[in-house]
Amino acid sequence: MPNTSSFRLRPLAPTDVPAADRLWASRFGGAPDTRRTWIEAALDPTHSAAGLVAVGPDDALVGVSFLEVGPRRYTRHYLGLDTLDLDVPLASQNGLFHLTCVRADWENRGVGTAFYKRRLERLADRGVSRVFGIAWHRPAPVGSRVLFEKHDFTRIATIERYYARTNSRPHCPACGGTCTCTASLYGRPESF
Repeated sequence: MPNTSSFRLRPLAPTDVPAADRLWASRFGGAPDTRRTWIEAALDPTHSAAGLVAVGPDDALVGVSFLEVGPRRYTRHYLGLDTLDLDVPLASQNGLFHLTCVRADWENRGVGTAFYKRRLERLADRGVSRVFGIAWHRPAPVGSRVLFEKHDFTRIATIERYYARTNSRPHCPACGGTCTCTASLYGRPESF
């Protein structure tokens, strides 16, 4: 059984792509084009997206996480604010916690917490104070809602059938097809 001190975080590298893609697909689902677009953006040093991986003692990938910095219009679209008719104050540039996936055998070992801390550090280094994310209400023992709240995010709204209403997510591992799961929008207190 892995322990919390036996992993390390580092930037996503091209050699991580197959394992990161498999982990993302198995733990979160979604369209292959979406995964490919995010991974390519995170590998592009000129893009504002960033990818992180957690690797175990054998250098096997045990987690992957992405963040983005986007302007107001992109952030509204990404969060589905117009579709949901939600008024959330946004800055000219906003941090977006896109995704964190951890292998099931590594959950509750500190990997998700390490990702959250590192992403907040990266956004602070970029001078981005408004940060948002979407917490999928997945039927599993650990979910991102716990991590958002642990890191001082506040729930803005909970939306039933979030992904079906804002942007279809095919291949949801919880739904067995197109996602109809509930999700919550979170923001850091500085975001309000």
